[in-house]
Amino acid sequence: MKSLSKKRNELFGDILRNFFNERDVSEFSRRYTPNSGISIVPEDGSQRNREQVSLEINTYHQIQSQIDLLITYAENKLSKVKFLELLLQLGQFTITSGELASAVYIHEKILSETENNPSLNHVSAYAYLALGEVNRKQAQWQTSFEYIKQANQIFIKQKDFKGRAECENFLGAIYAEWGNLKLAKEHFANGLELLEKKKDALLSGKIEVNLGIICNIEGDLEGALSYYHRALLNFEKLEDLKRMAEIRHNMGMMFTKRKDYRSAIAEFEKSITISLKAGYLPSLGISYLSKAFIYSKEGDHSLAEAFADKALEICHKTNDKLSIADIYKIKGIVQRNKGQVAKAKDYLMTSLRINKELKNELNEAEAAYELGILYDDQGNNKESKKYFQMALKYYRGINAKNEVEEIENYLSN
Repeated sequence: MKSLSKKRNELFGDILRNFFNERDVSEFSRRYTPNSGISIVPEDGSQRNREQVSLEINTYHQIQSQIDLLITYAENKLSKVKFLELLLQLGQFTITSGELASAVYIHEKILSETENNPSLNHVSAYAYLALGEVNRKQAQWQTSFEYIKQANQIFIKQKDFKGRAECENFLGAIYAEWGNLKLAKEHFANGLELLEKKKDALLSGKIEVNLGIICNIEGDLEGALSYYHRALLNFEKLEDLKRMAEIRHNMGMMFTKRKDYRSAIAEFEKSITISLKAGYLPSLGISYLSKAFIYSKEGDHSLAEAFADKALEICHKTNDKLSIADIYKIKGIVQRNKGQVAKAKDYLMTSLRINKELKNELNEAEAAYELGILYDDQGNNKESKKYFQMALKYYRGINAKNEVEEIENYLSN
């Protein structure tokens, strides 16, 4: 398995070659680029799982140092326009690598370089959009909304239909993460309508994936699969590894909902393999998290804990607060299955608290449901009913029939 640090060095080298001649690339690399990654030592047992759990991801200082030095190096060698193009590519590189503090720094630099220059407004708009994405990944909702609003205002003035569709997609994703599926679908529909004026296979695919996620939440698994397959064809043609990894993960989530855990694991493995190839940390973290969930359901406590802990390491690095809350839920399930009631309650209550703070109603309902099971196992009918009713209210609101039926079965016993 290729280490993430080595893959990131390769991606960083690709950016260098896009903007500098061979002599300049050689000069910069000789001075500043680390020449080795972190190797993974194989052990006996389940080779693939052991390699995944032992993956080293903490290379922040190397990447930040390279970025700082490259910006200084490039500023004196490139024209203003090429320098801004380099910053935009670096910004996407840091988002893909999960280095969100660096991503904020780079896009804020772009804004400082483009302010008071109307001819560069389109560059400013994409910097605002990227900052909206970064803040969304960290569940900084209001800040994300403000950046997307600023980007959208520029796109409207410039009659940039693609840019406006990007904004609609991000807004839909935020509402979906809040659990407001009605508003999410409205924004996704707006995005697809805008793309009728400006065909874009990549962006259409991104919106279709999000619509597939909503279908999965609502229990329309055939609809979800249809959206995923259509988008996957587009992404494979475009050779977009990042999006391919996300779709494979989402297909794994669909099979998880069906309780077809073997098919789900197969999709998560594909997502992990592609994420490692692309150096894409955010998707890697949630696929580790999903494997942990399946192992918890299958009663393999040691593997569930190992993958949950590795997912927690990755998600703390990317500051993915939503996933961190979900990991605590899984750790609570594991402790409940092991009979460690006090620990299980602590983890599940922590998950519930974080989701309430982040206004994520879907994940809040999931944590409440698990607490309902915990108290039901202990024969505490009052507390069990309280948490089941909390979850049931949300699931009825989105017409999630499977979840409603499961909870009603618990309440009727």
